Amino acid sequence: MMNSFSFHIEPRDLLFMRDGRPMEASDAGLGANWPRPDQIYSAFINTFHAQWSDFQSWEGHRHNQNDRDTNKDSSYRFGSLKTAGPFPAKGKEIYLPCPLDLSADDNGCLYPMKLVEAKNTDMPKPLTHAFSSVKLGKTDLPQWISSADYQKYLKGESFKSNNAELYDVERNIGIAIDPATGTTEEGKLYQAEYLRFKPETKMAISASCEIGLDKLLDKGRFDMIMGGQQGVCMVSQVSDLSLPSSCSQNIPHSLFLKWTLISPSVYPKIGEHPGGWLPSWIDSLTGQVLLPKGNTERRSGEKREVWRKRVEIMEKFMAKLVAARIGKPLAFSGWDLQSGAKPTYLAAPAGSAYIFKCKDIEEVKALSDALSWNGATGNEVKNRRSTLFGEKGFGLGICSQIKI
Repeated sequence: MMNSFSFHIEPRDLLFMRDGRPMEASDAGLGANWPRPDQIYSAFINTFHAQWSDFQSWEGHRHNQNDRDTNKDSSYRFGSLKTAGPFPAKGKEIYLPCPLDLSADDNGCLYPMKLVEAKNTDMPKPLTHAFSSVKLGKTDLPQWISSADYQKYLKGESFKSNNAELYDVERNIGIAIDPATGTTEEGKLYQAEYLRFKPETKMAISASCEIGLDKLLDKGRFDMIMGGQQGVCMVSQVSDLSLPSSCSQNIPHSLFLKWTLISPSVYPKIGEHPGGWLPSWIDSLTGQVLLPKGNTERRSGEKREVWRKRVEIMEKFMAKLVAARIGKPLAFSGWDLQSGAKPTYLAAPAGSAYIFKCKDIEEVKALSDALSWNGATGNEVKNRRSTLFGEKGFGLGICSQIKI
C-alpha cells in the first residue's frame, strides 16, 4: 500500500544546486538554481540509504537480479518512491512557475495571450495556431506567481503579480581542492553562486512510497542532505501540497483546452518522433493525442501483462495539439558514484503551455482529467505526463478551458 505525505523542506543554510552547465565555463558557479524535481527525489533516496544502510526486514522481498537489469550495481531498494515538487511556499501561500503564455502591459499587469490561427507560417508540425501578445516586444515575466494569481490565470483573467521575495543569490569565493591529496591547489580559486532562502520561505513537496516514509516520520521532523555541497535541510510534515486544481469554466461552445506545465517534462526522441518540446504521446504529424481514454489504473489482482494489453486496446482521444508556447529548454545532468557522469537531458521547462482542440465538450472534460496533475479531483498526484522521470515529479500540469 502506498503511503502519501506532504512536506515542507527548510534549508538550514545556503544551497548549491547545479544545472547541466560545466563549472569551467565563464559563468560564475551556476549553483543558485531552484532545486529540480530529480534533486528532491535523490535527496529522499539518499536519506533512506543513510538511515538504513543494510536491508531491513520490513522492506519485504528483495529484487531478484537478472540479465535484463540495466543497472547491475543498483540495490533496487525503495523503488516505489514517487515525489512531486518542490514549489516555493511562504506563510500559507504556495507559488508556481509563471506561465509563459502571459504578456505584460506598460503597467505590469499580466494578460493571457490570445490564440490566433497561423496561416502562411513556418511553424513546426503539427501546430496550426499561434499566441498573440497584448503588447509588441519582449515581455519580462516574474519567475513565480502565487496560487491565488494562478487561479486568475486559469480563469483567463488579468492580474498584477506581487513579485514576492522568496530567496536571494549569494556569491562566494572558494579555493580548489586536489581530489588526490585532499589539499588546496595553489593559485586555483573559483567563484560559486548559492541560494539563500528568505525567512519563512520553504519548499513544498509531496512524496509517496510503500515503505520508508512512515519510518522516517516516526522520528517527527528529520534532516536531509541536499545539493552539491551537502546542504542540510529540515523536513516537516504538513497537511497537503495545496496546489491549484484544473479550472472547469464550462464555456459551452469552446473546444479548446490548455495544459500548462508546473514542472519540467522530458520527451526523448523515439524512432521517428522528434521528442524535445513535443510530448511523446502526441502524433508528430497529425497532432492527435495518443493517450488512452478512460481509467487506466491497474486493477486489484490484475497481472501486469493483462493490464498493459487492456490499456493498449482502449479507445484513444480524438483531440489534437494546435498550439504550444515553450520556453528555453532546461539542461540538467548529474553524477552517479557507481557509473560516473549521467547523460545530459533537455526538458521542456515549467510554464510551457499546450493547446488542444477537442471533438466535443465531453472530450474536453475527459482530456482535462487525463492531463491534470490530480486527475479530476483531490490532492493526490495522479498524472505525470513526462516520458522520463515521471516518478521524480516531472510532467505535472494544470488544465483550463479557453475560448478564441
